[in-house]
Amino acid sequence: MKKIIDEYPKEMRALVLRDVGDLRLLTVPVPELAKGSVLLQIQACGICSSDKERVFVTGTYHFPTIPGHEFAGRIVAVADDVDEALLGRRASVFPMLPCRECDACKTEQYAQCSNYNYFGSRCDGGFAEYLVVPVWNLVPFDDALPYATAALCEPSAVSLHAVNIGNIKKGEKVAVVGTGTIGFLVAAFAKNLTDQIVICGRSENKLAYAKKLGFEAVNLTDEHCREQILSITGGDGFDVVFEAVGSSATIERSVDLAGTFGRIVLLGNPKGDLAMDKNIYWSVLRKQKTLMGSWNSSFNSSANDWAVVVDWMKNSDFDFGQLITHRFSLDEYEKAFELIRREKNKEFLLKVMIEIGDEG
Repeated sequence: MKKIIDEYPKEMRALVLRDVGDLRLLTVPVPELAKGSVLLQIQACGICSSDKERVFVTGTYHFPTIPGHEFAGRIVAVADDVDEALLGRRASVFPMLPCRECDACKTEQYAQCSNYNYFGSRCDGGFAEYLVVPVWNLVPFDDALPYATAALCEPSAVSLHAVNIGNIKKGEKVAVVGTGTIGFLVAAFAKNLTDQIVICGRSENKLAYAKKLGFEAVNLTDEHCREQILSITGGDGFDVVFEAVGSSATIERSVDLAGTFGRIVLLGNPKGDLAMDKNIYWSVLRKQKTLMGSWNSSFNSSANDWAVVVDWMKNSDFDFGQLITHRFSLDEYEKAFELIRREKNKEFLLKVMIEIGDEG
């Protein structure tokens, strides 16, 4: 028997992707609870750059699908085998649903699962009023934390995971190539480990924002940027470089920015095939640079990036919510997606948030 706060809802509003470019606000049935699950009343869901690709370019893995994987909400019902103390709790959600059977899952390396499901792309996600979520995927947080801020747990965990892979040591010089939400979050976490963080990009307004947050900033389109970078690093290059874009040009630039024995952490998702200039490749060999990949985040019994992020959101001086530059209601979804779709958006834009409940 279900344990619920109020009456179990029968219908909900949701953004349903029916085909590439065909996203509609529809009324659909609320999914039924399964064993070991809760019903989450979603309050906020962020639009990821991958959502733009899924909605307008590639589609999801099947149609129809409710997109959205960066979300947080309130637990309003629990299955009969779930502790009813969870009722009323706020929670964000680790969006991966691992198979639990492959070699990676057996060692709790769930991000490397070979047969996973995923909220918002392989199954219905967070651009809806409700979602049934396994208890295992829940990341509870305090009532004092706004839902919209908690919806940033997913990109924050991805960013923290990359910083951990970079293994930054005190005194090392760090560059972040990319001025999206992930780039700023990587810089914020890295700043806790070393003093000199430089954000590199092409957007003047985002680089100005980086300076406002206390970071050094370099415009990669400036003809004097190389001299500026050499001045910052004393001519040695950076010890650690994070590439958060995913293009051939930015990967080459990231490798070039790294000094001898430098470490380059790749976390940007490419949209197509990549190529590398021969001289850039030679610099990897001659200067023994290390390229490392970072994928998703850790969510297991020995390493849980999500738990660390929630603690940071509660206790650190960094205001995660300031990265939300635009907020829209579910009814305003067309405006929200049109905003992120603009190729050359001169408006200052970081995270766009869909606020679904009464309090985001």
